[in-house]
Amino acid sequence: MTDDEKTKEEEVPVQDPLSPPPSARPEPSPQVTREKETIHEIRYMEPEKKSGKLKIIGVLVLILIIGVVAAFATMNVTIYGPLPDATYPYTTTYDVWFPLGKTVTVGGMDMVALSTADEMLISVAGETHKMEVGEEKLISERRAVVKTLGFTIVDTNFQIFMNFRGLSDPATANFYLAIRTSEQVPQFIVNLLLPRDIRAVPA
Repeated sequence: MTDDEKTKEEEVPVQDPLSPPPSARPEPSPQVTREKETIHEIRYMEPEKKSGKLKIIGVLVLILIIGVVAAFATMNVTIYGPLPDATYPYTTTYDVWFPLGKTVTVGGMDMVALSTADEMLISVAGETHKMEVGEEKLISERRAVVKTLGFTIVDTNFQIFMNFRGLSDPATANFYLAIRTSEQVPQFIVNLLLPRDIRAVPA
């Protein structure tokens, strides 16, 4: 054997008998790739879930708004004679300006104010009261039932007291008006007892 042939034999790699042949080695596990895909799917689904929740919240808010609008739209006040033995621990007060000679409805009662110098003549349901500046009088005592959507939300007796403060101009009389109720009533409901054609400011 020549020296060249010996060199070639020495260069041939010797395989470890304990090492499996290349074809028998296991393929790398695809688990890492699947985990990455799963994480990607979760991240992709999160915005969809948030969008669904926002839609549900939006629908609930819309239903609430519609309900509130419907409640106010169907709200009405019916006036009855007062229930006996009522007490009036709650009071709401206003500065009001009545147009002279014009019929206005306050608490279900038609009122007309007429002025002569320092005196005020006010007709309530056909009964005339004479008032001087600074004088307070009980004008009306009634019961108000407020309903909305067919349900009673307020049922209260009320009294209306008026204090004549004088004329603010030749065509307008100024009063301090107190509405006393037997039940605690939100002011926006008390406002329903006042007509829109008078100016009333909470006092």
